[in-house]
Amino acid sequence: MPKRKVTDFASLELEIARLENRKRMLEGELEYRVDYFKDNYKSMAMNSLVPGLQKSGVFGAVGNIAKLAWSSTGSKNVLKNVAMTALEFVAVRFGIKLFNKYTHRRKKKRADREAGEA
Repeated sequence: MPKRKVTDFASLELEIARLENRKRMLEGELEYRVDYFKDNYKSMAMNSLVPGLQKSGVFGAVGNIAKLAWSSTGSKNVLKNVAMTALEFVAVRFGIKLFNKYTHRRKKKRADREAGEA
């Protein structure tokens, strides 16, 4: 339905109906696209990281193994534990570094104060 100029109440009602139909059509198309994305996001992510991974011979096997590992809850738990351990290690190292910096600064201030008194 082509756009029309709204000049009276009746044409306003027709335009509102036309726009509501268009809205429903666009909502349906958006729903279809979201469903497609939900179904295919893993393969799209793999292809964006390593293009053509799924269709190549040796790398296709690697891709299949990666898919299998990704769908396995045990491997997800292992990866999650490894990530948490690495994060804890970095946090502890960063915390120790900050603590050492703070105590070194206090010792230096104390030494400067004692040197000023003497």
